[in-house]
Amino acid sequence: MPAHFINEVKAEVGGETVLTCLWSGGISKNPYLSFEYLGSKGDELKLTWADNMGKGDSKVAKVK
Repeated sequence: MPAHFINEVKAEVGGETVLTCLWSGGISKNPYLSFEYLGSKGDELKLTWADNMGKGDSKVAKVK
């Protein structure tokens, strides 16, 4: 069975990248990610991820 893992995670606020993670096969099956940035409550945060097989997705949420 070939390896399948998330290899890039990006967080953007207002079109500006505030976090970029480059991961490898050593990441857990259900990773937990926590970070802080200088921003304000109510901002829209866009989280985008891609895997090593060329697939990915994104979600948008308001910062609490």
